[in-house]
Amino acid sequence: MIVILIIFTPSIIMILTSTAAVLSINLGVFGALPYMGIDLDPISMTTTLMAIESQGDPHLKAYLILLEMEKYLEKITATIERSTHDAFYWIGVRIAHRPRIYLALFTFWSFVMAGGVWRFKEVNNVREHFSATNSPSRYEFAVAREFFQDMGMPFHVVVALQAADKGSILRPGYIEKALEIEDYLQYKLKIEHDNRTWSYSDFCGTQCDTSDAVNIFLTMYRDQQVHKTNNVKLTYPSMDLFGHHIYLANNIFLVDVNKRSQIVEAARLIAINFQSIYPNETMEAVMHKWEHAVFDFTQRTLGDPLIHAYCTSEGLVSEEVRRTGILALPLMPITVLVVFAFTLLTTWKMDPLRSKPWEAILGVLCPILSLFASFGNLFWLGYEFLPIVTVVPFLILAIGVDDVFIFLHAWHRTSVNKPAETRSAEMLADAGPSITIASLTNLLSFGTGILAPTPAITVFCVFISVAVVYDWVYQVFFYTAVLQLSGEREEKRGNAFIPCLTVAQRKKSEMNKKMAEEEEEEGFCHKMGNVILDVWVDFCMSTWSKFLVGASLIVYWAFMINGVLQIRVGLTSEKLFMDDSPLLTLVKFQSEVIFKEGGQATVFVNNPGDLRQPEAIPEIMRLLTRFENANHSVGAVSTHMWLLAYLPYIGLQSHGSIDFQYKYLPDFFKLQEYRRWSHFVSLGDPKDCYEEKAECLHKFVFLTGFRDAVTWADRLSILSEWRVMARQYPHLNLTIYEDFSTYSDQLLSIVPVTQSTVGGALICMIVILIIFTPSIIMILTSTAAVLSINLGVFGALPYMGIDLDPISMTTTLMAIGFSVDYVAHITFHYYKGDFETKRARIEHALTSIAWPMIQAGASTMFAVLVLAKVHAYMVAVFVKVVVLVIILGMIHGLIVLPVLYSALPFSKHKKSKSRMNTPRGSIGNIHSINIRPQSQIPDAEAVAETMKKEKREENDRKERREG
Repeated sequence: MIVILIIFTPSIIMILTSTAAVLSINLGVFGALPYMGIDLDPISMTTTLMAIESQGDPHLKAYLILLEMEKYLEKITATIERSTHDAFYWIGVRIAHRPRIYLALFTFWSFVMAGGVWRFKEVNNVREHFSATNSPSRYEFAVAREFFQDMGMPFHVVVALQAADKGSILRPGYIEKALEIEDYLQYKLKIEHDNRTWSYSDFCGTQCDTSDAVNIFLTMYRDQQVHKTNNVKLTYPSMDLFGHHIYLANNIFLVDVNKRSQIVEAARLIAINFQSIYPNETMEAVMHKWEHAVFDFTQRTLGDPLIHAYCTSEGLVSEEVRRTGILALPLMPITVLVVFAFTLLTTWKMDPLRSKPWEAILGVLCPILSLFASFGNLFWLGYEFLPIVTVVPFLILAIGVDDVFIFLHAWHRTSVNKPAETRSAEMLADAGPSITIASLTNLLSFGTGILAPTPAITVFCVFISVAVVYDWVYQVFFYTAVLQLSGEREEKRGNAFIPCLTVAQRKKSEMNKKMAEEEEEEGFCHKMGNVILDVWVDFCMSTWSKFLVGASLIVYWAFMINGVLQIRVGLTSEKLFMDDSPLLTLVKFQSEVIFKEGGQATVFVNNPGDLRQPEAIPEIMRLLTRFENANHSVGAVSTHMWLLAYLPYIGLQSHGSIDFQYKYLPDFFKLQEYRRWSHFVSLGDPKDCYEEKAECLHKFVFLTGFRDAVTWADRLSILSEWRVMARQYPHLNLTIYEDFSTYSDQLLSIVPVTQSTVGGALICMIVILIIFTPSIIMILTSTAAVLSINLGVFGALPYMGIDLDPISMTTTLMAIGFSVDYVAHITFHYYKGDFETKRARIEHALTSIAWPMIQAGASTMFAVLVLAKVHAYMVAVFVKVVVLVIILGMIHGLIVLPVLYSALPFSKHKKSKSRMNTPRGSIGNIHSINIRPQSQIPDAEAVAETMKKEKREENDRKERREG
C-alpha cells in the first residue's frame, strides 16, 4: 500500500500522513480483535489482509482529489494574479494621463479631512476603556453610579503619609506634623472659583467624616503620649470610642501592635480618604481644582524632613495617562527626519538623471498625508482619541516607507526607453499587488481586533485599520502620480537634485567612459553580491544546516513555550504612567501594602422588599454574617451597616423583631450623629416613610472588609466567591462592587479574547497564504513559520517584563500582520516561476527579497526606536514587540524557510506560458510580485536558453570555488 501511495502521490507530506492513517486503521483492526472475541488464526489473518488491501483505494482516491484541488487552486491564483495585474496596469495608465490632478485632489482631501481636528475629543478613562464591555465590573459600576445618581457623581482623593526616614509616624514630632497636614487639607487648603474660595469642608457634605478616623486616632494617640491618659484603648484593626465603632484598617497600615493587648505601638503608613459627591458641573470644576491643589501640596512635602505626602485620584490618573501619550507626539518630527535620512541614504544614486531624492522625500510625506486624512476622517465621524493611539502614526509611517521602497524598485526595473506613461503603468502593475498583499495582511490582523470587547483595543484597531486603508490608497494614487512626474522629468532630462536644471547630453566618448566607470563600480558590487549569495545558498543546501537549524528551533521553541507558561495576565494603573510619574509611589503603596492589609467591598441591595415582613431583617442579618465570615474577610469589625445603628435607635435590639418601622428613617438621617449613614440608603418620598410604605426604601448598601488579596488572582477569587453568594439571593437583587474590580476582572476576559482574536487573525493569514501559494507544502511550512514567529512573540513577553493586557494584545495583533509579511513573500518568490532545481528556486527567492527585507526591517526599526526615549510601559511594549517581530521575521524568512525548503520536495504544475524570473544580483523587494505583461513572458526557447545559461553560471561558480 505504501509503495502505491509513493507512486501516485510523490509528496513526503502526503506519504507520511497517508501511511500514518493506514497504520492507525490497522492498529484499530488488530487491537479490536480480543474485544470482539476473535483470536489470531488463519481465518482472522485472511480477513485482516483483506482489510489492509481495502484501505489503499479510498486513501488513494482522497489524495488524488487533493491533487486536483491543488491544481484548481493554482488556476484560481493565476486568475487572481492576471486580474490584479491588469487592474493595476489600467489604474496606472489613468493616473499617468493626469498626475497633477491626482496630486492636487489627494492633497486637498487630506487638508479637508484634517479639519476634523475641530471635533477632536480625547478620553482616557481607565475603567471605561480598558475593561471588557461584558465584564461584570462594568455592570457593577453602573449599579453604583445609578445608586448615587440622585446625589451626584462620586469624588475620591487619597493622600498617603509616610515618615521621611520610613519609620513610625506615631513618634513625637512626626505625629504633630501628620495632624497638621490633615488639618490643612481638611480646612485650610483653599481654591478660588467664580470669585469664591472653597475648602474641602465646604463641599464634602455628608462625606466629611471619611477622614475623621485618622484625625481621631492620631489626636488620641498624641494625647496619650503627652498627657499620659488612657481613657481609650487604641486597638487594631478597630477601636471603640465611647460606644462608637471605628474601623482603622482602611487608614492605618504597616502597624506594630502589642501581641497581648492588641494596642497600636507603631504605624509607618497612613492613608487619608477625602470623599464627596459633585451634583453639578460647577462643583465638579471646584473639586478638580481642589485635587490639583492637593497634588501640588504633596509635591512640596517631598522636601520636608519629617513627613512626605503622596496623593492620587481618578482624575489625576486620567491626566497622567494623557501625559504619557502626549510625550510621544513631539518625537514624531524626529522619527520623520530619521526616516527621511534612511530613505535617502538607501535609495541614493549618483546619476543626476535617474536618482530620486525628491521622490524619496515625497514618499515619506505620502503616509503623513494619509494620516491627516484617516485621523481627520475618524474625528469627523465622532471617534474619540485614546492615548494608546499615539503609536499609530509611527507604525503607519514605517509601513508607508516600506511601500516607497517597493515603488522605487519597481520603477527602476522598467525600461528607460519606454514612455513615462507606460513605465508608470508597468510599475503599478508590478508593485500594486505587492503592497496590496502587505496591506491586506495588516488590515485583517487589526480588523479582527475591532471585534474585541475591550474598547481601547477596538478604538486602536479602528484607527490603525482606517490608516492602513488610507495609506494604501495614497500610495497607489498619490505616489504613482509623483513617479509619473518623475518619469516626465527624466524624459525632459531634468536634474534629479535641482529639477529646474537640465542634464546635458554627453558626447559618445564621455558616455562610454562614464558607463565603463559605472560598470566597474556595479561589477564589484555585483561580484560581492554573488559571493554572499553563493555562500548563503550553499549553507541552505548543506546537510549540516538542517541539523543546526533544527536544533536551534527546538531550543527556541522550548525556551518560548516556557515563556508562554509564565505569562502574567492583567493591567494595572502604573502601566499607563511614565516611569517617573509622581503617582507611582502611592500606586505601589496600594499594590504592595494597602491591598494586603485592607480593602472594602460594597454590597448593593437593589430590591430590599418590605422590611416589615417577619423574615426580612433576619435574612439580611444572616446574609451580612455570611459575607463577614467568607474567605479573606476581616469580620464584623470591618462592617459598615446602617441597620446596626437604626435598629437600636427605634428600640429594636433584636434583629429578629417584626416591628421594623419606616417612619423614623427621615428624622434618623437628619441627626448629626447618624447623618453619615444617609449616603448608605436611597430613600423615596418621605411621605411614603411616614405612611409606613415599603416604597420608602428603594435600595441600600453595606460595606465589609477583606485582606490578604495582594495579587489580582486573589482579588478575583474573593470577588467570584462573593458574586456566587449574591446570586443565591435573587429576590434581593444583590450587586457586589469593589473599586479595583476593573483590573481583576481582566483575568476573566483577556485570555479568551486574545485566543479568539489572535486565532481569527491567524486563520485570515492562512487563507491569504492558500490563495497566493496554492501548494500544500508551501502552506504547511509558511503556516508553521508564522506560528513559530508568534510563539516567539508571546513567549518573549515575560522575559521582556511585559504582561498580557489590552496594550500588549494590540501589539501582538500587529506582530501577526508583520510576521506574515516576512513569511508570505519569500514563500511566494520560492513558489513563483519554473525552476528545475531547489537550489535555483532558493537562489531566485533570496536574490529577489534578501536585501529589501533587511532594508524594510531596518527602516521600520528606525521609525519606532525613537520612541524608546519615552520611558513608559505603554510605549516600551510597542517598541519591544516591533523590534522582536522584525528580528524573528527576518530569521525565519531568510534562514529557517530556505533551509526547510531545501530539505522538502517540491513539485509544481507547470504552465505553458509562464516563467517569472529575476536576474541574478538584482535588488528585488520584499513585497514584489514579479508579474509581467504577456508581451514580456518568454517563450519555450527563451526558457531553455535561460536554463542553459544558469547551468553555465553554476559550473562557473564551482570552478571559482575550486580555484
